[in-house]
Amino acid sequence: MSFSDRELGASQVKRSELNQTTGATSSGLSSGARFHEEIAAGWTAGYARGAFARRLDLIRLVLTRHVSPGDSWVDLGCGSGVLCRELLALGASVVAVDGSPRMLSHARERTGLEYAGRVSWIQSDVQSIDALKNGAFDGVLCSSVVEYLDRPDALLKEVARILSPGGVLVISLPPTLSAVRAFQKGIRAFMSMFGKDKFTYLSVSRLEISPRAIDRLLHEAGFLVIRSTKYDPVLPRALLQLVRPALLIVEARKLDRS
Repeated sequence: MSFSDRELGASQVKRSELNQTTGATSSGLSSGARFHEEIAAGWTAGYARGAFARRLDLIRLVLTRHVSPGDSWVDLGCGSGVLCRELLALGASVVAVDGSPRMLSHARERTGLEYAGRVSWIQSDVQSIDALKNGAFDGVLCSSVVEYLDRPDALLKEVARILSPGGVLVISLPPTLSAVRAFQKGIRAFMSMFGKDKFTYLSVSRLEISPRAIDRLLHEAGFLVIRSTKYDPVLPRALLQLVRPALLIVEARKLDRS
């Protein structure tokens, strides 16, 4: 049975039906998913140090404000499951979704049996998750996903569909005019003249959104922005008052428009 054959809620799903993939091959994946297929093996290790470790600390702090034991969350674009395990550690049950079969394989392997009864896995386009039931979830985490998509509005529409009224979205987005991103683009362009491929992620991470547009997109999708936190892998926090960061971590709540 494919996931599109029925709708599923976090408390209404047989694990044997969710813990599978759609069988997509790498040739049928989006460009972002294909890119992450190639780096899946080392993705978790990257969070152990440096900028990724600092970002993990920040997202962990954000999640503690919204996740309660017994909540149902979706980790949308779960990668190798690093943030999924943070949700599980806070007591939530989780449906983890990713477009990369290899990322999901690593996520399942690393999560192991400790949380087996509270986590399910879906390999799917994150912009259309037919397997998930309308209004079935308390929260959605979507970290480092939007920048790989052509239609962020489609993603937000899907998130709004699966969240219950009052549900929380925690999402990271790259703003326009980021100083560090602009520097990386310059280095990438310069090194490409010598046949070098630097900052490869920029070949697929192309979408950038102004803070005003972020607020507008979320509002149009039915969300109220609660808080926006600046994160940058290089620049000190004090400097971020003057220049755009590499990433904004936005907390928003789904409005009840019934």
